[in-house]
Amino acid sequence: MAVTAVVAVGGWAMTRMLQAPVVEPIPFTRDDGVRAQQKIVDLALHRARSGPVLFTEAELNAFVARHLDPAELPVRDPVIRLRGDDSLEIIGTVALGRLMRESPLATLAEILPAWWLARPVWLTVAAGATVSTERRHILRLEPRRLLIGRQRVPAFVLRLLLDPSSLRLMRIALPSEVQTVRIERGRVIIQQATSPPSRT
Repeated sequence: MAVTAVVAVGGWAMTRMLQAPVVEPIPFTRDDGVRAQQKIVDLALHRARSGPVLFTEAELNAFVARHLDPAELPVRDPVIRLRGDDSLEIIGTVALGRLMRESPLATLAEILPAWWLARPVWLTVAAGATVSTERRHILRLEPRRLLIGRQRVPAFVLRLLLDPSSLRLMRIALPSEVQTVRIERGRVIIQQATSPPSRT
C-alpha cells in the first residue's frame, strides 16, 4: 500500500511538472529594445543622467528577446515580470533532456527516447534582487521560489538542474556609479551616484 501511494504521488508530481503554466506574454516593440540598449550603453560608458535610469517591463523583455544571444540564456523565450518589492519572475522553457543531463538524473536521460528528451519543460523562477558591493558592484538575483511546469520544488533545485554557465545571468555586473537598483511593479529604477534622489 505504501509503495503504491509513493508511486501515485510521484506520478502526480511528474504530470504537474510536464504541464504548462498560464503565461501572459509582455507586449513590446522594436523601439522598446532600442531604448533599453541605449540606457545600458549609457550606464556602461558612465554617461551621467539628470535623474534615475528607468527600465520598463516592456523594455527589459524587448532587450532580452532582440539583443541577447538565445544560446546564452538559461531558458528559451523568457518572459520577465517585475513584481515589485525588489522581486521578479523569469518564465521560460528548457528541453527536458538538458535538465536531466545537468542534474543527478543524468543516467536516466541515457535510456529515454530522443523525442521525449526534446520535450520542453516550463521553469518559473521567482527571485529577489540585491546589490552587492563587497568586491565589485553585482546585481544578485537569488531564487526564492521555483516551479517546474506547475509543480513547486525547493528553490535550491535550480542549481542542480542548470549548470553554472546557465546561471551566470543571475549575477549581473554593474558600473561602480550605480548606488541602488529597485524593482517596483512594472519597472526597474537604477540610482547612480551622480543622480539626484528620485521623488515619488
